[in-house]
Amino acid sequence: MQQIYAWLDLGDGLQPLNDHTRDVAVLDSLSIQWGTDTLGGQPDPAVCSFTLADHTGVLSGDFIRLAGARLVLTMSREPQWRDLAQYGAWEDCDFPIGELATRYRPDTVDASGSISLFDGIIASGGSIERHDDHWHLVLSASSRMLIWKRLQKQGPVSGAANLQGMHWTGTPEQRLTELNKRAQDAGAPVADASGLSLPGSVAPYDANTYPSQLDLLHRLYAHSPLMPIWHEHTDGMTTVIAHTDLAAPATLTIDANATVHTTGPDGATRPAIASKDIKVDDDVTLTINEPLTGVTVQGKTCETDDDGKLSFNQAESTYTAPSLPDNLTATQNTITMESDAILASDSASYPAWTPDATGRDDMQRWILAQDKIAAPDTITFDSRRIDPSAYPWLYRPEPSGPIFAEGPVFAELTASDGSPTASSIWTTIAGTFTFQWVGETPVLRNECSIVPLPGIGFNTPTWGDLQG
Repeated sequence: MQQIYAWLDLGDGLQPLNDHTRDVAVLDSLSIQWGTDTLGGQPDPAVCSFTLADHTGVLSGDFIRLAGARLVLTMSREPQWRDLAQYGAWEDCDFPIGELATRYRPDTVDASGSISLFDGIIASGGSIERHDDHWHLVLSASSRMLIWKRLQKQGPVSGAANLQGMHWTGTPEQRLTELNKRAQDAGAPVADASGLSLPGSVAPYDANTYPSQLDLLHRLYAHSPLMPIWHEHTDGMTTVIAHTDLAAPATLTIDANATVHTTGPDGATRPAIASKDIKVDDDVTLTINEPLTGVTVQGKTCETDDDGKLSFNQAESTYTAPSLPDNLTATQNTITMESDAILASDSASYPAWTPDATGRDDMQRWILAQDKIAAPDTITFDSRRIDPSAYPWLYRPEPSGPIFAEGPVFAELTASDGSPTASSIWTTIAGTFTFQWVGETPVLRNECSIVPLPGIGFNTPTWGDLQG
């Protein structure tokens, strides 16, 4: 029976908002909008709307201090016997053991076993509402990825004559290093690009163009056939800008007990989820997407004029899926990824990037998965059906990574060749995470948009697909 704990820093360190004995308001409810449900799109910073029940009026009366304050949200672990110590001697515990989960209070924000969900900055504005004998303080906060979006300054310049009037010069490696350095200096999380390959070179910007750091990060890896989407990930007191790779293949495994698991590209395994525990609309409506025929990387050329000056112009490279049925390719429908990668060049200083065979295969599998799998518009994970302590990745306001719904609701639809058309390994990509009390029960819900991952589901499954 997990619940959400909130911590507020008004300049004197993070203080709990779940302790009625302190002169700080108590978290009443919250809602976090996160991710993007647009294929090829990148998420904006997550936004948390939350309500504090202020029984003293101290915080409500001093609301001016709240703008710019830090808000951290964590999800409790299962309480253990040793946690009873905070209630005094055994004979002093006058409540049944079943209420321990709702009474447990972590001592610190990074208490062992707690799961960090959100690390953000409270926005200005809000409202104060009177409720019986206390106040409700209604506020919002944006994740610290917002700082990346706001950082929009001149980048590094080169002393080379052929690059005069340009900034954000340098190699891709130098650009990533500079982005992370500026983020650290501004108190923002750094980007963790582990597992992704940089292009051979990237185009600079003219002196009149000032992209945000978030756009620069997206464009640095938009060429990648792994289709990374960037989002915050908080672990303890550390938040990074992490990526989930939509085109990285996932597999199903089955153990000796016939238990099905997903295995992600990092080798991590997760148990399947019973489809009966996943909430969809009452009619179990599945959406058939308009067929996707390709993904276009909109990059740059590097050209040298007669005076040796370099210019950078628009160029394109398109991933396709040659094995798509003819009836799906009658109308071309591509998504465009805006990239700074150099796709063609006549200068040795700016080597061109071209996708290799492995990258093209990865992207073809991803395109096939989007075209051949019908998905619910949204699915909902509810803590009254699925235990957050057993499946914590379902209750984070970020992409879940590989998940699989085991059961007849999704598995009974197949194509003429026997391949599943509504069952796949999925990942969440966007959603609304909520926390509220229903009577005496804390309820966590995450209503999510999902997309299929390449793996079982894009071709005819065989026993060989179930490894283990």
